[in-house]
Amino acid sequence: MCGSEGSAGKTAMRILLIVHHRRWRAAYRSRVIAGELARRGHQITLMVTADTERWRFRDAIEADGVRVVESPDLTWGRLRSGWDPVCALRRAAWLWRHGGAYDLIHLFETRPATIFPGLMMRRRLGVPLVIDWIDWWGRGGIIAVNRPLWYRMTFAWLETFFEEHFRPYADGTTVISYGLRDRAIALGIRPESILHIRNGADLALFAPRPMDEGRRRLGLPADAFIIGYSAQDTFFDLDPLFEGVRRLVDGGVNAMMVMSGHAPPRVRDSIARFGLEGRAKFLGYLSWDDYPWFLPSCNVLACPFPATVYNLGRWPGKFGEYCAAGRPIVFNPDGDLADFARGDQAPGIPCAFDAEAFAAAFRRLYESPELCERLGAVARSRALADFDWRDIVDRLERFYGDVSARRVEHAAGAAVRSRTT
Repeated sequence: MCGSEGSAGKTAMRILLIVHHRRWRAAYRSRVIAGELARRGHQITLMVTADTERWRFRDAIEADGVRVVESPDLTWGRLRSGWDPVCALRRAAWLWRHGGAYDLIHLFETRPATIFPGLMMRRRLGVPLVIDWIDWWGRGGIIAVNRPLWYRMTFAWLETFFEEHFRPYADGTTVISYGLRDRAIALGIRPESILHIRNGADLALFAPRPMDEGRRRLGLPADAFIIGYSAQDTFFDLDPLFEGVRRLVDGGVNAMMVMSGHAPPRVRDSIARFGLEGRAKFLGYLSWDDYPWFLPSCNVLACPFPATVYNLGRWPGKFGEYCAAGRPIVFNPDGDLADFARGDQAPGIPCAFDAEAFAAAFRRLYESPELCERLGAVARSRALADFDWRDIVDRLERFYGDVSARRVEHAAGAAVRSRTT
């Protein structure tokens, strides 16, 4: 560790976070963590994949003190996601020149562009290595539902290999869900070296706001019972939700679905199949000025989350933002969401993953504005208690210290053994 003092007298660290994503995707986990660590006095470098650059590194220190290094990549579009071997080699060369400046490296996933540079630094300089795990891709995970057949037949084995093979080399492992924690243990990773941290939410940006003002801003009808669903480009498990809305409409409720994000054609096909064309609105990608207004403009927010392999191996990032917005949530209490379904502290109505259960939950909220208000208040309180990034990074900061201490102890023990043999 370096010797400068950070916040509250803690020893400041020089930390490198390596991400295979482009900058905009890094914003949802690694970039937030980087900013919070920098505010505590740590020297933070975040390496991301450049949006379009193929040849040169871009390096800048941003307003919050985070040094952001954009590495070039020879691919394009969605392929710029950590698979370019030339990107991996160039990152390794960059670290060969600069790697001595870091006390700890945190890799976000284990694709070639993250794992090979990280392992090189661990072996060359003994830098403690932490690896993050946020999605279950292989072995029946997201790849089975979010990639075409030709891709699964060609690359499923490669996804699984990179997802699993290198995990035991880490000095510490961070996971986003209980399912990934259990999978890490099954791979031989010691439980005491694992930290379970979900994503938080920006509690100032996502907050209760006037519903009528949000609807005017986004062009939504003032008199409809709006069921909101938020996503980026992964729209999973929606058919029972759509059928539940259909039943609600058939029962005489002026209800509609409103969705943000880039919905693929299959989602629009499902809307048509359930006869909801006039009862659905797609907002597309919303700016950070408009998105915080979308969630509070809805009467209820939906989070379908059945107990599939890919759901057990992830965390629905929208859930924290839903809670922060102070609106009741209808959700399936599976995977990590089971923690939010107990007693009178549930931030909404947990229900079974079927159309009848969704419709019943929506109708109950429609018929009781008082229940909506009470559950919305519970949701906001859960956000304050469970999704404050400052609390999450508190735990991560302590974990970094523990990992570094264990690494030092291991190195000392190895040195003693070498002298006695």
